[in-house]
Formats: sequence, structure tokens, C-alpha cells
Amino acid sequence: MRKIIVQEFVTIDGFAAGQQDELDFMPQAFSTGTKNSIENNQLQFIENIDTMILGRNTYRMFEAYWPNSTEPIAPGLNALARYVVSETLEQAPWGNLEPASVIKKNTDKEISKLKSQAGKDIVIWGSLALAQSLFNSDVIDEYQFIVCPAILSSGRKLFTDDRKLLKLNLLETKTFDDGCVLLRYSR
Repeated sequence: MRKIIVQEFVTIDGFAAGQQDELDFMPQAFSTGTKNSIENNQLQFIENIDTMILGRNTYRMFEAYWPNSTEPIAPGLNALARYVVSETLEQAPWGNLEPASVIKKNTDKEISKLKSQAGKDIVIWGSLALAQSLFNSDVIDEYQFIVCPAILSSGRKLFTDDRKLLKLNLLETKTFDDGCVLLRYSR
């Protein structure tokens, strides 16, 4: 069975976005110049997935950038099957490429259906509200946190205060050239 992987960039103090959803704590430029770069990690990661699921806001950011990007990661990212979770969107175009499918309701059930299909793993990128809505379900199999060397002190947390205890098992740690650290955990 495929795994559902939540991958989030976060600050040392646990924020995944600023107060106005800004992401300026994330690395602004990626480099494939070294083996130990975030972009090389992401290029390898994309080889192991074939589907991405995004919330509406992250979809809008991705769709505005990735279909026309010339970054090395763009061809692999644009080749993924795409799903957008939104109760308001009727369609989800992706530049000149095949549009994303829209999941309007029964999110847990629809994602579980995707999970049971043949294929590679599935990633949920960004999409804080979506990730938070799935934390207490059994849908998510793995969490990947890319911890950036920054402190925001305020903003949007990945984990809200009303969540139950979630114990995780460490799978891997990896330090990147820019000071970011990947922490991989399974449920």
C-alpha cells in the first residue's frame, strides 16, 4: 500500500508560515551543486512519489509558479498526479498541463481510496489546514519536517494546541548545506 507523507518546511520554533502566510524563512534559492542540498533531496524524493495533494491556498501558490518553472525539480513535480482539497473550487487548472482533480468532501475517505490504489507514495505539501485536519486520522503514515534555521516567534503553527498526543518513530535525520535539517518520522 502507498504511504501518505506530509512534508513541511518549519522553523526551529515550530511555525510553518508567518502571520500573513509568508514563507520567507524557507531557503529562497536551491542549488543542486552539492550532493547535500535540499534540492537534490527533493529530486530524489520526487522519484519515490507519483501523486501530490494540496489544499486550496497551496494549490494557488504552486499553480502560479510550477507549470512554467525552469527549475530542475519542475519536470518531476509537474509530472505528478495532482489533487486539490477544496469545497469551493470547481476546477483546478495547472498551466497548459493536465488539471488537478478536486476533492470536495469526505477528504479522509477520498485520500484513503488514493492510498489503496497501486502506485508510488503520495505527498501532502504545505496545506496547513489540510494537514491539520488529517492529524487525528489514520491516513498519514509519515511526517517529514525540513527544519529551517530561523525563529519566527509568531505565525501559523503546524501543530495546534488542540491536538492529541501523537507519538512518532524517527526514521532518518539529514543535515543540508544551508543549515536546514530533515527529520523523517513514521506513525
